[in-house]
Amino acid sequence: MTLPSVRSQSSSFHSVSNRRVVAALTWLTIAAGGVYLYIFEPGKSGYFPFCPFRALTGLTCPGCGSTRSLHQLLHGNLTDAFKLNPLLVIALPFLFWALARYTNSAITGGPPRSANLMPQYVWPVVGLVICFWIFRNTQFYPFPS
Repeated sequence: MTLPSVRSQSSSFHSVSNRRVVAALTWLTIAAGGVYLYIFEPGKSGYFPFCPFRALTGLTCPGCGSTRSLHQLLHGNLTDAFKLNPLLVIALPFLFWALARYTNSAITGGPPRSANLMPQYVWPVVGLVICFWIFRNTQFYPFPS
């Protein structure tokens, strides 16, 4: 006669508990970063990391301007944020949606959902980022970096 496995139930509980902690810590980190970014303007005050790619090559990477863009978004300046990094402004709603889905599944204890980015869409997204990277380093890019 075998006893029911308590280990699988407790392992499942710890998995849900760990996902809740991860979700809570992620939101707290975003909130703390948001407060810091709201108070301090990148390039003028506070400590903000530099872009190693730009420091080495003088060219901008796809992420250049993201910190300044987020600062502008936090102050309600959508147009200025878009000029600093349009790719980030377009991607933020999708990133927020993915984090909200993860948080929802962690809170409800449901199974973690898949990323919903089907493999046939991964390469076009990578291609879009690479094209943006190249385009923003040409003379035709309409926004300052």
